[in-house]
Amino acid sequence: MAYTTGRRPLIGICSRPGEKDPELSYINSHYAKAVQEAGGIPVALPYGFEAAAIAHEIVDRIDGLLLTGGGDVSEEGFGGNNYAEGCVARISFMSADRDVFEWAAVRAAWDANKPCLGICRGLQVMNVSFGGTLMRDIAEQRPDSNINHLQPKPWNIPTHSVRIEPTSWLAQILGGLEFEVNSMHHQAIAEPSPHGRIVAFAPDGIPEAIEFGEKSFFIGVQWHPEQTESMPQLFEAFVDAAR
Repeated sequence: MAYTTGRRPLIGICSRPGEKDPELSYINSHYAKAVQEAGGIPVALPYGFEAAAIAHEIVDRIDGLLLTGGGDVSEEGFGGNNYAEGCVARISFMSADRDVFEWAAVRAAWDANKPCLGICRGLQVMNVSFGGTLMRDIAEQRPDSNINHLQPKPWNIPTHSVRIEPTSWLAQILGGLEFEVNSMHHQAIAEPSPHGRIVAFAPDGIPEAIEFGEKSFFIGVQWHPEQTESMPQLFEAFVDAAR
């Protein structure tokens, strides 16, 4: 149900470069729809070196930051220690411009204690921004996994379950401990940030959510709830925190 009363907070949604034309940038309409239905005003944020230089000013003018999905984190970005050792799998659809802005933006949100929600790549950005590492490729580093984490279309169909820690914010927000989710990633958290706690796992042990308890609302999920439209309470909790 759409939120219809009270002040609507401004939610900055990180944009991504076009894969066929990198001079274009866009946000998926599903993110904007989820934010608006939760009671927020969605706005697309710029990215790049110029935007990174004023990230604190940008974050100061929004009430919450939504880190979205998309291409892989580059090897050089986010301090250059992003990937766990021993994996040489190909990474793709990288954008140095996007990396440098999102690193600055998420750290600005942290400094200002602005609510932040990370989705898929967004979870990974949160993790590496604060000292964690990533599996470069699940299939290479976890060949024992029997789950296809990079499901084909349609993307709104759940493909595996996740188990959520009962003491987590996420369990309280979603009102349960086990859910069916979609899966559109080939990377995952290897070592969590020292500031974060893994609070959800797939049946094969792959981390699926992280929380940063030092802040009032800093949560990342590996799945795409904006695609399944099955977890409006997550966006409502995010927008309420921003309000």
